[in-house]
Amino acid sequence: MRAGQQLECLSTGFGLAMSVGLHLAAFAYIASATAQFQFEFELTLPTEIEFGVTEGLDLAIAPNDGARASRPPSGQPRPESNLGATLVDAGVPEPEREPEPEQEPESEQEPEADALASDERESGEAVVAPAATEGPSRLPPGAQLALRIDMRRVRESPIGPDVTQFLKAVPDWQLILAGSGIDPVSDLDRLLVATPNLQRSKLVLAGKHRRDDGFARASVARLARSRGKSVRWKRIFGVPTAKWHNRDSTARTIALLDGQHFSITRRQDLQRVLALAKARELRDAKREGWIAARGPEALLSMGPSEALSLEVEGVHRFVLGNVEHVPVRLRLAVSETGPNEATVVALATYASSEEAEAAAAYWERVATFYSKQLILTLAGFGKTLRRMDLEPDEERVRVTFTLNADQIRFILSYAEGRLRGSGGATRPRQPRETW
Repeated sequence: MRAGQQLECLSTGFGLAMSVGLHLAAFAYIASATAQFQFEFELTLPTEIEFGVTEGLDLAIAPNDGARASRPPSGQPRPESNLGATLVDAGVPEPEREPEPEQEPESEQEPEADALASDERESGEAVVAPAATEGPSRLPPGAQLALRIDMRRVRESPIGPDVTQFLKAVPDWQLILAGSGIDPVSDLDRLLVATPNLQRSKLVLAGKHRRDDGFARASVARLARSRGKSVRWKRIFGVPTAKWHNRDSTARTIALLDGQHFSITRRQDLQRVLALAKARELRDAKREGWIAARGPEALLSMGPSEALSLEVEGVHRFVLGNVEHVPVRLRLAVSETGPNEATVVALATYASSEEAEAAAAYWERVATFYSKQLILTLAGFGKTLRRMDLEPDEERVRVTFTLNADQIRFILSYAEGRLRGSGGATRPRQPRETW
């Protein structure tokens, strides 16, 4: 065989081998990228869920000393005990009363439970409902997604710009905050975003701002002016409230829980938010992973070094199928543990220690499966999954793993893309505005 023929044969063989290798690699990549663990359940986003906590609670919220409460209805006994902590105005001065604004049609009918609380005199002063302030305040068994963010840590973090970009991709926040002048990243030290089912209409915002005592009231006035409205303050459940004239179609109320803490909710959800703060007071804070606190601070409380936490109450309500290994309650927290590193701790609560032990073994198999997938290995998550620590602790399972800055940026970028994609597909495009 001549040298030319030998070279041609070698070249052909090499090309064939390379072709086979590339095809096998492509097949392996496709197979790996599309491989999925055969879960016995699937995630769902139900449309109707009660805003509450897994176990449900009957609480009482005390009126502050300066609040004027009406007498209980005839024949209704006064409660014998009071479990609640006082939520007060913290010396925020009451503004002069302004003329009654033109009434807007409410997008949602308020429940009868709020009828007493909304009993207002012609003068504009509110009568605080005794059933709400001195009697039982029901936080029903239900579900809740609650995201808490330590904005101070975000501002100081190397990935602060990435987190900021992600937050600004959330279209619902823009609709609620646009026109108020509130910038969540620069003006707030702590932020809570909660909902029972990811419906915009039921979105709850609460926060702790870093400005002076007049900041919240000034934001309310600024938003009202942008909509051509006036502001009328009244006291409900012992706290100053005013209509929040957001550009969303859902009517909302802002409540000043003290000089720095506020909430923005549907009016019928205000009582539940106050009850949620009390519910967190009553839980074992150390065991749950956050710092013990009282009043509105308990509503926003996080762990000592946490930048972000996600709590899910009633996890079963968000899945379809076999829920054997699904926790009843889940808390996930992210803490910055180095200049380019963050530690994630997930605490899953089950009905019993036996269920927790079985679930730990199950999720260990899931982590092992995905650690071998090529696409995750290339993205740098294979090693993370292999080093993941799953530890049963009585009725709980503690999951711990570490992420580097690039992995966090990847997750944030992916989540931002999903938000922008889903938003564009389901909602009309809104004009971009500065918070």
